[in-house]
Amino acid sequence: MNITRRTLLIIASLLAFQLLAFCLTSRAFFLQNFARLEEQFALRNTERALVFLESQEQNLVAIARDWAAWDDTYYFVQEPTEDYIKSNLVDETFEGLGINLMLFINTSGELVFGKAYDLEAHKEVPLPKGWEEHFHPGSPLLHHTDPKDGKVGLISLPQGPMLIASYPIVTSKEEGPIMGTFVMGYYLTQAHAEKLSEVVRFPVSFLPPHAPQVPARLAKGEKFALRVVDSGTLEAFALLEDFYGQPALVLKVTMPRELYPRSQAAFFLFSLQNLFLGLVFGAVILLFLRQHLLSRLTRLSESLEAIARSGDISARVAVEGRDELAEVGVRVNELLSSLEASRKALEESERWHRLLINSITDGLWVVDRELKLQQANEPGAGFLGRKAEEISGKSMQELLEEPAFSDFREAFSRTLERDTVQTLSIPARGKTLELRLYPIPDGALCIVRDVTELRRMESFYIRAQRMEAAGSLALAIAHDFNNFLTPILASTELILSGLVSPQESLALLEEVRKACEKASALVRQLLLFGRREPLSPETLNLNSVIMDMRSLISRTLGEGVELILELSPDLYPIKANRSHLEQILMNLVMNARDAMPEGGKLWIKTENVRITEEALAHPEAYPGEFVRLVVKDTGIGMSPEVKERIFEPFFTTKEPKGGTGLGLSVVYSIVKQNRGWIEVESKLGEGTSFSLYFPAAKPEA
Repeated sequence: MNITRRTLLIIASLLAFQLLAFCLTSRAFFLQNFARLEEQFALRNTERALVFLESQEQNLVAIARDWAAWDDTYYFVQEPTEDYIKSNLVDETFEGLGINLMLFINTSGELVFGKAYDLEAHKEVPLPKGWEEHFHPGSPLLHHTDPKDGKVGLISLPQGPMLIASYPIVTSKEEGPIMGTFVMGYYLTQAHAEKLSEVVRFPVSFLPPHAPQVPARLAKGEKFALRVVDSGTLEAFALLEDFYGQPALVLKVTMPRELYPRSQAAFFLFSLQNLFLGLVFGAVILLFLRQHLLSRLTRLSESLEAIARSGDISARVAVEGRDELAEVGVRVNELLSSLEASRKALEESERWHRLLINSITDGLWVVDRELKLQQANEPGAGFLGRKAEEISGKSMQELLEEPAFSDFREAFSRTLERDTVQTLSIPARGKTLELRLYPIPDGALCIVRDVTELRRMESFYIRAQRMEAAGSLALAIAHDFNNFLTPILASTELILSGLVSPQESLALLEEVRKACEKASALVRQLLLFGRREPLSPETLNLNSVIMDMRSLISRTLGEGVELILELSPDLYPIKANRSHLEQILMNLVMNARDAMPEGGKLWIKTENVRITEEALAHPEAYPGEFVRLVVKDTGIGMSPEVKERIFEPFFTTKEPKGGTGLGLSVVYSIVKQNRGWIEVESKLGEGTSFSLYFPAAKPEA
């Protein structure tokens, strides 16, 4: 299809769309206005029915109030007599008043007299089931604050909803004291609906609140609702609540739709008129465009098509005339010139880009949101044992083995969800690779480094520092072993000398046993700290690690330092290596001990914390749930210059031969390997506080 036909088709489609939109808008205007009038008409008829019901309610109130404020009733409720019953509570009274129920209840809430009457069967019947639930001692229907305080409303009974009026029984002068409550009521039946039909001149019926034909809007608390049954019938619904404010009855008014057919006929005539005018207007516009515009557009299109086929963006189109279309031709030629220059610049940029990417010594992966590798440089491909052109477009699941792929996928998801840089280490082809993932619009940019040798050196540092900690710990507890051995040697010498009685020998042996048990417990602590085990992480509770080491920590601190534990009872688990956590604790505890030569206090505190995007204060922090370990002392503190260098390997402020300077660098390395960070607060003369953050290993909800 050529440009002329396409343009004609587009213009014709636009005109048709405009006509259709105009018709639809007009239809909405017509029908919405008529529907609004129809809705107002239906609501007015419903309100008329409700007003009539209210008048019936007021009639019942007047009758009940008249009976309640009557001396004969006042004395009857105190001392019931047959004369009152035969004179006033006969069947003719119920028929004449059109009521189904009368109750006389004294001030104690006891029924003095009650009678129920069936107006359709014209006979007395038993009191309706469930009446006691509404008229029991303490019921609001029996509570009256003054002689004129009456109650009126619907109550729900198994036989159906009943309209009742409850008034205090007082003297004919409406004076007290109140001697009880008089209740009068009648069922709302189809006979009442027929009376309502005569008032509103449309069929009226009563429905239970949960009937299938009741609109759902009423169940949501609305008082009125409309429903279109068909093109000729409309139903209006009104919800009637009982005395307690609960749905009791639904009033339905069925009406013919007289306005709707008229609106459709008016809209049809209006639409025909606009359609005719639109066709005439569209034909004139199409003819003008064909004669004065489309022929020149066709020639311009053919020129551009020729350039597109040839791919020669150095070619130019012919410019005809001096109007806006000619200006388009000029701009097209300028665009072609700009494209020609841009192509040359792009080719040069791509050449430099390839040169730059391949000159980077670190590996580079560009991974999209589908976890497919879109681009990699030669070092990055080499880490995967492939060439760069072989792995482009492949899934990372094909390129990485488990568990490396699962760890990568988890870090990749965190990078996109949190829009933060993520760091992890994975095994690949016998090496340890460190990956830093940076979020980009279409996925993540991953910088890959071979840290196999670095991890080996870190492991060496950790073992060396652990040996240093073990040596310091052995020196700290040597005095305790000497204290254990002294009573053992003294007791055994006394026993061997034969100078003590058998009873005294038993006592001395008991002392030997106790000293041996204390020494054995201390040895177990040393073995626990010095054990060698696989360094794979496990899910564990930091509080348990601290409690298991409590005795060892206390002995390391000595008698001059008070240990204070503040452990959160509902601490989240973390995923870490237990031996590493023990080494972190011992390093921080020994540093704190050395910082308090005159004694002091050491706090070890654990708690759960939530870090939000707005609360990020540390450069290595990121949002999420974390477990915070705080080790705080009252020691000599650090200067800002020392604080800046405490995590450097081999940096120490201790005397020569006092330490290797690896302790805090090992702590920093272990925390980083567990995707955490460390915050340090310290002032000279006020002490130091280390806050270590570990990601919580909470189970997914």
